[in-house]
Amino acid sequence: MPELPEVETIRRGLQRKIKNKQIKDIVINVNKIVKKPSLGEFITKIKGKKIKEVDRRGKYIIIHLDSEDKLIVHLGMTGLLIYPYDNKITEKEINPKHNHLIFTFTDDTQLVFNDVRRFGKIFLVSNVDEVESITKLGVEPLEDYFTEEVFIQILNKKKKGKIKPFLMNQKFITGLGNIYANEVLYRSNIHPLRLISSLNKKEVRNLYQQIKLVLIEAVKFRGSTVADEAYRDTNGEKGKFVKKLQVYDRKGEPCIKCGHSIEVVRIEGRSSFICPQCQKL
Repeated sequence: MPELPEVETIRRGLQRKIKNKQIKDIVINVNKIVKKPSLGEFITKIKGKKIKEVDRRGKYIIIHLDSEDKLIVHLGMTGLLIYPYDNKITEKEINPKHNHLIFTFTDDTQLVFNDVRRFGKIFLVSNVDEVESITKLGVEPLEDYFTEEVFIQILNKKKKGKIKPFLMNQKFITGLGNIYANEVLYRSNIHPLRLISSLNKKEVRNLYQQIKLVLIEAVKFRGSTVADEAYRDTNGEKGKFVKKLQVYDRKGEPCIKCGHSIEVVRIEGRSSFICPQCQKL
């Protein structure tokens, strides 16, 4: 699933490319993608509207229209937003049979929502809070208000919990998924099963700093396209941060710090990549 760096990369791409464009037409090939409102109302409210701004909240992309309605997109596991869409360019790696929603603008360019596994969701609402899952999201880790003090306050809400599930819980800190939770814990030398209450002040500070540093660097390199190769930016290109990953998906490879072989442990059904020498439990 795309995480904060991937979604932020897509947001920035859309902000540059579709801001001020006017929607001429919409084609919906898979009805269940649109969760709110009815398909007829969705199409009526979208046609003729201009894009004012493109924002992000956690893993949600929020497209503001000049009608004051918001088009909200959650990419699910494999969702892509490609602009401008050119079948000749994309068909080799992005199968057009999975083009579930197509926006055509008045200049005849197209924004395509492609989703192989069909877990993506699209909403059109007048208020973002109408999407209940957004109202439950925690702090944005790249915002200035996310200070070390705020991080400590959030940690204190779950002292008896394990650190990796905490980092991936969108109700506390939003945007971190399996890839970047693995990375920040490895770079902080913290085992993913450590209890939050066991972390000392130095470890907490280091973890806070690594959350910021890893996410900023991942955005700089336009996200990570990992083994499943599901993620693409708005150009249909792969994320380059995969070359910077130090632990994720490196089972059996030597730790770049100590040389010990990277191992995998299963935590709540997800693979966690660790160096048992550098990340002691």
